[in-house]
Amino acid sequence: MTAADLTAQTTVSVPCVLDNTLYQSATGTLSNGRGTGLYVGVTGQPGIRRPLLKFDVDGVVPAGARILSAQLNLSCVTSAFGGPLPVTMHRALASWGEGTSVATGGGGQGAAARTGDATWLHRFYPNTFWTSPGGDFAPTPSATIVTPPYGLCSSNVTTALVADVQSMLDNPSGNFGWLLKTNELTAYMARKIESRESNFTKPVLSVTYVLPGQSASLGVGCPVNGQPFTYALSGAPLGGTTVQLVPSNGPANQSCANLIGLSFELPGTPLLPQCNLLLPLGGVFVLHSITTLDGAGTASSPLALPTGYTGVSLVLQAAALDNSPAGYVLSNAVFALLQ
Repeated sequence: MTAADLTAQTTVSVPCVLDNTLYQSATGTLSNGRGTGLYVGVTGQPGIRRPLLKFDVDGVVPAGARILSAQLNLSCVTSAFGGPLPVTMHRALASWGEGTSVATGGGGQGAAARTGDATWLHRFYPNTFWTSPGGDFAPTPSATIVTPPYGLCSSNVTTALVADVQSMLDNPSGNFGWLLKTNELTAYMARKIESRESNFTKPVLSVTYVLPGQSASLGVGCPVNGQPFTYALSGAPLGGTTVQLVPSNGPANQSCANLIGLSFELPGTPLLPQCNLLLPLGGVFVLHSITTLDGAGTASSPLALPTGYTGVSLVLQAAALDNSPAGYVLSNAVFALLQ
């Protein structure tokens, strides 16, 4: 079995199980729980619109998995603004509801809230309130979606968004989804987004994960002779066994350092053109070993895995000397979750 055979990350589409829009209102009587659209931004009146979305993370991703990547994918259908509009994702901090209200017409003005709906004032209409009007959410965004006037769009992949999804998996009772918002400074800067009730492109959360005993490839290595410098783990990461660290397509006949840490950075720290360090800076990774690449730029180094550390992650990346102005190149990284 080759190292590539053991790269076992899985990517799944997690469906939206609740969504609604908070319509700015002094009375908190507007909602759109079962409407086919979500609304974000500021209308011409002006009025603020903030969607809420929750995804069935623990229903799709197995317990004990480690999240490597997450992206929210949306479809914009109409717009009050013709340019790109950044929309930020904020972790919702309290539960909220989706009642049976359905906004008519374009939907941007909302409908009379029904029992259980989230509104500008209510988590669950008519008797359960947000701590703050407009929703309770983390002030620091987890990710940003640059939305077009029309068409598909996706959030950027961030460490914070990955941490959100990991928390939602590990603590399902604390999964309240995200609230979306713009900077809310200017009128006529709004989008309509397909909701989960749409007959077309529904919101979906794309999640990549590994399970204990699996490994995954992260990022892309620096180019060497026009091809990326690659790094892989040969053998399953099982406690008490020995696996092999395998750099390939590195600089021929050069020294290569095997670096190891317990975490990784998304999307990495750029050190050279087309080269990212995915291990965290600041002395939180160590040198495991040094080997010499052969004439094909390949080597193999043993790594003994300890017992008793199920669920602990190891992140490995290679750095090889070369004749470039920088004097070295970096491989992709390997993520391994011990079993």
